[in-house]
Amino acid sequence: MSRIAAWVPPRLILLDVDARDRFHALEIAAVAATQPRGIDPAPWLRALWRREHVGSTVLGCGIAIPHAQVAGITEPMTIYLRTRSPLAFDAPEDEPVSQLLVILVPPNDARDEHLQLLAVVAQLFSASEFRERLLSAMTVSAVGEVFREGVARVISAT
Repeated sequence: MSRIAAWVPPRLILLDVDARDRFHALEIAAVAATQPRGIDPAPWLRALWRREHVGSTVLGCGIAIPHAQVAGITEPMTIYLRTRSPLAFDAPEDEPVSQLLVILVPPNDARDEHLQLLAVVAQLFSASEFRERLLSAMTVSAVGEVFREGVARVISAT
């Protein structure tokens, strides 16, 4: 759980993203995550897209949490992406999505950590104050601060 505080590094906070659709938003996230590593984003995009076909990752309130296991990492990573315009995201109630927190975890023994991450995310986004602060944060550093404070609050409450 201590690594959660390092979530969403500045290079993986993408604001005002001009995504055409759900697939394109996931593609942008996969490219952002793999580009510094010099690896092909296609397998990561396929993993995210396969997960989307299993069931909607929309939480509600315009937020989706796409997540997948991917090879090539040794610890979980997250990408926060806020789109310029809301996207259809195949949500149960057809609610559009404008904020995505993409969670990528290493394969194999990461199941417990994956579930812990999802539990923390659910707690974070269940707080309307957190959602409102995140949506109104206009800079990468402001978004990072909202996540740091939110994660610290969730961790201290457990």
